[in-house]
Amino acid sequence: MAEKYYYQLYLQIVLRGADYVFGYVNVSHIPYEKFYELFQDQVTTETFLFEDVSYFIDEELYQKNKAFLDKEISFTFDFDLFEYSIGLTGDPFYRYIKDYYEELPPAIKRI
Repeated sequence: MAEKYYYQLYLQIVLRGADYVFGYVNVSHIPYEKFYELFQDQVTTETFLFEDVSYFIDEELYQKNKAFLDKEISFTFDFDLFEYSIGLTGDPFYRYIKDYYEELPPAIKRI
């Protein structure tokens, strides 16, 4: 039986001029087709869009798609301070640490 994986798309935020990763924002809710549309000029492979590569959001791409990106990614872009890329990560299910509720947590009793 083939091992199952979970996948997640993320916005990586890197401090400009350094190799320091400032943080990640989960952007898995954005449809794959929209990423293909955004990064079609950067795509170099005819297989999977994110196969072993990340795609960069520079200021020109951001300005061209500002309304969409501001709506879908709750983060204030600052191109003077940071560089941005979208990448894919995946791990086998057995290594995934659950970080969500499957049901809403019970209501907290008020005193």
